[in-house]
Amino acid sequence: MKFTAIFSVLFLFTMALFAREGMWLPFLLEKLNEKEMTGMGMKIKAKDIYDVNAGSLKDAVVVFGSGCTGEIVSDKGLVLTNHHCGYGTVQGLSSVQNNYLTNGFFAPNQQGEIPCPGLTVTFIVRIDEVTSRIQSGITGDMPDSLRTKKIAENIALVEKESKSASGYDAMVKSFYADNVYYLFLTEKYTDVRLVAFPPNGIGKFGGDTDNWAWPRHTGDFGLFRIYAGADNKPAPYAKTNVPYKPKRSFKINISGVKENDFTMVYGFPGRTQEYLSSEGVREVMEVLDPIRIKLRHKRLEIWDRAMGQSEELFIKYAAKQASIANYYKKWKGELKGLQVNDAVNKKRMQEADFNAWTRAVPSRKAYVGIVDSLARCYKEHRESIKLSEYLLEAIWASELVKKGNLFNQILKSIDTLATLDSLVMYERDMNVFYTGMDLNTDYEVTRSLWAIYQKDIGDSDFVSPTKIDRIYTYSVLSTPELFTEFIRLRDKEKIKKLIGQDPVYITWTYFDALQKANNQFLKSKLQRLNRYYTTYLAGLKEYYAERKKPFYPDANSTLRVTYGKVEGVKPADGMRYDFQTTLDGAISKADPNSEEFNMPERLKLLHQNKDYGAYAVQVNGKKTVPLAFLASNHTTGGNSGSPVINAKGELIGTNFDRIWEGTMSDILFDPNLCRNITLDIRYTLFIIDKFGQAPWIIKEMQLVK
Repeated sequence: MKFTAIFSVLFLFTMALFAREGMWLPFLLEKLNEKEMTGMGMKIKAKDIYDVNAGSLKDAVVVFGSGCTGEIVSDKGLVLTNHHCGYGTVQGLSSVQNNYLTNGFFAPNQQGEIPCPGLTVTFIVRIDEVTSRIQSGITGDMPDSLRTKKIAENIALVEKESKSASGYDAMVKSFYADNVYYLFLTEKYTDVRLVAFPPNGIGKFGGDTDNWAWPRHTGDFGLFRIYAGADNKPAPYAKTNVPYKPKRSFKINISGVKENDFTMVYGFPGRTQEYLSSEGVREVMEVLDPIRIKLRHKRLEIWDRAMGQSEELFIKYAAKQASIANYYKKWKGELKGLQVNDAVNKKRMQEADFNAWTRAVPSRKAYVGIVDSLARCYKEHRESIKLSEYLLEAIWASELVKKGNLFNQILKSIDTLATLDSLVMYERDMNVFYTGMDLNTDYEVTRSLWAIYQKDIGDSDFVSPTKIDRIYTYSVLSTPELFTEFIRLRDKEKIKKLIGQDPVYITWTYFDALQKANNQFLKSKLQRLNRYYTTYLAGLKEYYAERKKPFYPDANSTLRVTYGKVEGVKPADGMRYDFQTTLDGAISKADPNSEEFNMPERLKLLHQNKDYGAYAVQVNGKKTVPLAFLASNHTTGGNSGSPVINAKGELIGTNFDRIWEGTMSDILFDPNLCRNITLDIRYTLFIIDKFGQAPWIIKEMQLVK
């Protein structure tokens, strides 16, 4: 009896550790998670979160653009997401005259909202399992290439038939390494307009220094609006379009949060690799992350120096710099976290137990030796993976050389053109290219990164300083004037000859061929690796089930729910992170001499006058505005902009980051260390209302206490 009691305590302790781990499919919550979520404090039902027969929270959660999440916060199609998710769009709307990045933007009314060409918002209509249809005709003895081809054909057929039958866009996604498939029906809106966007001194406050860090004081939000045709369906931009009427929008709770409150994040996490084998983790730690960190560090060093030279260069590189820097710092934290957690050895211990389990009974014969097969496959493709990363992060970091593909397009089409006047489209393309980059900066990037490539990989002739100088001196792409003169030639043979002699085209052709050959080799290896993972995860599903451990699918940019509690963390011996930050903390960091911490004077004045409106709270006896909070939700890239929801299903904040110490959670989740960072909704409302002086936006939201 004593043993049974001890086992029960240990089991409950283990389940408590896993309570926060996992990115769960919302339509399976009722079956798999509802009981646990209710035990942690949730007051709503699983059907309130996902229901295809009635309006549910899923109808208020959207894919924002191509890689973030957003949430509907009014009955007029208002979408809340992260500042960094809308950054590229707003950069495209900005100019030196109207610099919305530096100065921010708050529409004075609905008529003042700005159209965002190319920006989309996508809704999930429903999700259905289609495993049997996708695996139809698949046999165990099929060659890997044929199996891959057949699955692709089945997916294409299901998507085509589903789109035809439903009228919605259709997308099939693989789960558990091709063991399960789900069909997602979606609806995409293309008329999206900018409503509110705080200046960098709020929305990007702390910059790269504070990125992935705590304590955090970044007002990382942006507001957009979906417009639709008169029938509320997607329609191209038109002045006659009207605000979209959603099936569901979030109520916004302004009562705030306290430690141990239940929280839930609902969104579209991008990619995790929780079931990587030990050799897979070793590849990340010894090959992938070190290469990426080294090469991006050098590129960012050059870009940061250039951006400090002029406002024009700052605007050109702001969005690109933010994108590159984001994952640079994430990979640094991930590598450190994996090292601290001794991830490879932890995986090996798990694999040893799994291997023993596979040999215990004859019915598990299919899984015997699968871990060793994975290890051999990783070792066989290691050098090719290394080359692939150097090509991506070093060679193609040269924007000018990467543009050599334009020559390739011209050569493919020139003989079919009725008149060479149509080549003017390439002139327009290059004008956009030159507007968005600086040739001198790009030259410096190329010289620095190609020198690293030459040292680590080779190809000395093509990446030599002499060759680089020729590229940036003699190519017809090296100045706008030379390209204009070239593209306006009306002689096909002369154009072909000039392209054939151009140093950009010669260099691009060489590295494009090298990349294709390397990818071809990797393709067969990765097909085999994927096949092994299919078997491995099928085995893990049984293995986990026997041990009553949660077995959730890796993130793959599909709709997921993760849940946890508001809580601080002890990241290291002698350290403790409180769960909340405030405007007072942001003020203490403000520094007019630092681009990253240069806070707008208006925000300082609001703080000085304690002009906080309805959003003030008492913290340690002082009146302030809550800014951000920590919670133990399992998140990743793609969860940026996700709604953070309380026990009643009400919006309490917007997810925007994780802490540095827990970024290894994409590979190895540590429930004692991993925390997501949320922008408190009260700070968002405070900035819109008091700083942006746009209370009209607040009035269309449903605020509750």
